[in-house]
Amino acid sequence: MKNIKTILIAVLSFMLLFSVSCKNEDKTGGGEDYSVPTATGDPATDLTDGNYTGTLNRTAQVGSTTEDMPTIDGFYLNIAGNKAESGLFGALANADILKSGSEYSAYGETNEEGLITKEYIKFTVSGDNIAITYIVAVSANGQNYKLTYEGTLTKDTSTGS
Repeated sequence: MKNIKTILIAVLSFMLLFSVSCKNEDKTGGGEDYSVPTATGDPATDLTDGNYTGTLNRTAQVGSTTEDMPTIDGFYLNIAGNKAESGLFGALANADILKSGSEYSAYGETNEEGLITKEYIKFTVSGDNIAITYIVAVSANGQNYKLTYEGTLTKDTSTGS
């Protein structure tokens, strides 16, 4: 009987500790990392203007979204005057492109009516192709998620760009 009592106390203690741990995790946002890198380097001066499009594949996800998007078809990057327009949420509209070594990056953030969006792109250029990483983090009404996508975009040469 004494062994059952000891086991029962141990199980109840574990459940209490687990319960406190879960509550504490909720208060801190679940311990998940929703941060997005910022652009680094010096202002880019050597990019050729152009429109690039392609499909990106999701490579990482933190938190849950209301829609499952394993790929982004028709993702675009418009480069004009060493500025970027890209992304899904408009945070990368007219974003400065910075260059570090052979890598380019841009970052943007918006806060519209409690919907906080952070978007980041990192890319390298090889001829008419751009290898790109796109990270987006969204926070609204206590719900957070961060998605990372990667893929290759190809320059649209049909418009003479």
